[in-house]
Amino acid sequence: MTTTASTTTPVTARAPVQQRTPPSSRSARKACGQYWEAAFSASPESVADIRGAARAFFEQVRPGHPREEEDLLLVVSELVTNAVRHTHGPGTITVTALDEELDIAVSDTSRTPPLPRLPDPQAGTGGLGLHLVAALCGILQVTLDPGSGKTVHAHLPCRRRHINATGHRPAPEPAAFDPRARAW
Repeated sequence: MTTTASTTTPVTARAPVQQRTPPSSRSARKACGQYWEAAFSASPESVADIRGAARAFFEQVRPGHPREEEDLLLVVSELVTNAVRHTHGPGTITVTALDEELDIAVSDTSRTPPLPRLPDPQAGTGGLGLHLVAALCGILQVTLDPGSGKTVHAHLPCRRRHINATGHRPAPEPAAFDPRARAW
């Protein structure tokens, strides 16, 4: 079963989980964990395909965490939508499930870094995507790929929900939203 999407092959609903072997260096150790990767085309339909496959991957590696799943799907949707909307080529996504975070990396064919815009709700032209991703993930990292293109990295923290003395899970603190333009 394939998880790649192109103009001829859609992403399947099932996302195969793969295991990375532990590297020796500290920076490379972060890349350990279960991961899923897929290619997507520049068509708007590929966003829904990638979102469905990301959901299937999450349900395999972190079942029972609906809030984290919602956060992951929002981040994946926004980053893949930006790649589809603002570039003229295919892209790839890799999601790695680590103990304390989900690492999302979206690569595309443009070397132009994403720039946040001031949202205009009345015009309906968007502008909230990068602000939402930054509120959930903190700082986005952009690396220019050798040759052409770039990769946008987002690190979504996993919320550890411990049951308190009353038997309830405390609600997570909401992330602050800053409508001003951000430096990525």
